[in-house]
Amino acid sequence: MAKKTTHEKVASAFKTLLARAEQVRVNNVEVTSATANCLGKWSITMKLKSGKELELTEKGLEAISYDKGDFIVPSEDGKKENRIVFYSMKKEIPRHI
Repeated sequence: MAKKTTHEKVASAFKTLLARAEQVRVNNVEVTSATANCLGKWSITMKLKSGKELELTEKGLEAISYDKGDFIVPSEDGKKENRIVFYSMKKEIPRHI
């Protein structure tokens, strides 16, 4: 079995925390709902309290990085980055990254 790269560990931790977090914030705006699709290619659409939506596809997951407790996901056009944070009772920090 091939050893996972750091990037693969970040992407895996993101998917795991997404499934179990009590609250998710994007750029410090609360996510009110999310829809995931695992058929064909993986994708998720998050609806934010501000009324905006953020769609994250497998392509976006390939560019994800991790910095000081935040997952950094570049926007589709690459002009901006989104900081995604997961909370349960406290901020969730993946231990294996």
